[in-house]
Amino acid sequence: MDEKEKIKAILDRDSRYDGVFWYGVKSTGIVCKPSCSAKIPLLKNIELFDWVEDAIKSGYRPCKICMKVMKEKNTIKIKRYESPCGVLMLGSFGDKLCLCDWQVEKHRDHVDRRLKRILRAEFEEGTSEVIGKAERQLDEFFAGQRREFDMPLLFVGTDFQKTVWNELLKIPFGQTISYGEMARRIGMPKAVRAVASANGANSMSIFAPCHRVIGSDRSLTGYGGGLDAKRMLLELEGVL
Repeated sequence: MDEKEKIKAILDRDSRYDGVFWYGVKSTGIVCKPSCSAKIPLLKNIELFDWVEDAIKSGYRPCKICMKVMKEKNTIKIKRYESPCGVLMLGSFGDKLCLCDWQVEKHRDHVDRRLKRILRAEFEEGTSEVIGKAERQLDEFFAGQRREFDMPLLFVGTDFQKTVWNELLKIPFGQTISYGEMARRIGMPKAVRAVASANGANSMSIFAPCHRVIGSDRSLTGYGGGLDAKRMLLELEGVL
């Protein structure tokens, strides 16, 4: 997301960007969410932040209008799942699965912060009906008894990332496509790198099967759970 898009969100008071980024007002010293109903400041007085904590560390104080929303915290239930390929962290928010990410994922902290920031939530170890359903379906998948999932998913990210992640759901079991092909499928053939980046930010591994996206030369390329895990998943599906 570039600065132009963020400024437009502020001018439009677009609530879809709440939690995605924050802005400080230099003339008043406060930090606000994009949809804040307070008077929109002059552009020269706006300072953009990805995290509200960074704005506060820089000396800004929470806007009184936004403060109540900032203080409200929801709960993301999380539980570890031991798969044959490694440990996965499952998470549910309300009645949907919002997390299925590899514990060894080098971007784990970024994923956690993104979920907490956008959903305004904190992690709490435990289980839920949704997590239980995810565990059962993963058990069946790894046992070779399931090829498709039937899970209510909550994708947490930018609109572009969600477009890419929803496209992942269309890749059938036992098939692979390249990043270039995925870019073409979403109507953005030149956005190969952006598509690859969105795949890397996918926090719904296996359910949104980014392991089925490979290099144009058929190389496995990267994977959050590690190349060994990606290889095992593709072998399970009969691709390798």
